[in-house]
Amino acid sequence: MNTQNTEHRAQSTDNAGSALIITLLIVTILVALVVEFAYEVYIDTTSLSNWENAQKASLIAKSGQALSARYLAELKDRKYTDIGEFTMPVEKDLGPNTQLILRLEDENAKFNINSIIYAENGKTNDKALLSLQRLLEYLEMDTKLALSIADWIDPDSEPRLPDSEDNAKNSHLWNIEELRTVPGIEKSIFDKISPFITVFGDNLININTARLPVIMSLSGDITETLAEQIIAYRESSPFENRTYVQRVSGMESIGITINDRITEKSSSFRITSRATVNEITRIVESVTDTSNKIYFWREG
Repeated sequence: MNTQNTEHRAQSTDNAGSALIITLLIVTILVALVVEFAYEVYIDTTSLSNWENAQKASLIAKSGQALSARYLAELKDRKYTDIGEFTMPVEKDLGPNTQLILRLEDENAKFNINSIIYAENGKTNDKALLSLQRLLEYLEMDTKLALSIADWIDPDSEPRLPDSEDNAKNSHLWNIEELRTVPGIEKSIFDKISPFITVFGDNLININTARLPVIMSLSGDITETLAEQIIAYRESSPFENRTYVQRVSGMESIGITINDRITEKSSSFRITSRATVNEITRIVESVTDTSNKIYFWREG
């Protein structure tokens, strides 16, 4: 009898132990499922929130473009342009954790690299090509890169340098980033020259806003000292007419030779609109003129 009771108790204990193990397994599985579900809900909620923030940031960045275009339209009636670039935060209540920063750059302050080849007939613009070579020289780069760029752009297949026509585009550049495809234009070179060049505008350089290397590129007779004098002169008295550059000491004759390549008023600007909503940032970049004609648009 005692033996039967002992066996019964042992069996009951085994059953209870098995039930406990099964229960623990079920609880473990349920906990895992709940954690996984909660995590997926969190991920989905976060993704939805990020998407909403991204959409809002994108719309605000586009609004920044519209705001900048309105400002450029006001410049159209001004006699001259004397601000080359500026950055400004928009001081409006756009909502919590929301920011909009606008940056405007004068494209006429830069050298138009497409100008080295005439668009009408595909022939070389010798003055512009020399300017590009002078710009490269001032930036301590190989001036032969100008010839490689010219071959990349011009429509013919006659190389100025060995292999410089290989796989050439034979057309004008759409944006300055295309320069990276030209043989010899490495990232370090591109980064150094890109602040001073453009592919937009009317090929005229604004003498009120151009930086020193660009001013020096206009003529082999413009020394660094002369370029600094031009900059100092315009800071106190902006050139209301391009011919007024001849008033700068030493520029009396040189000013006449560059008169057809400069302007006192800019028409094309690069607008960078950067909007951030809850640490999600969207950037809209464009190049537009004072008539609100858009030449370039990129979102990211």
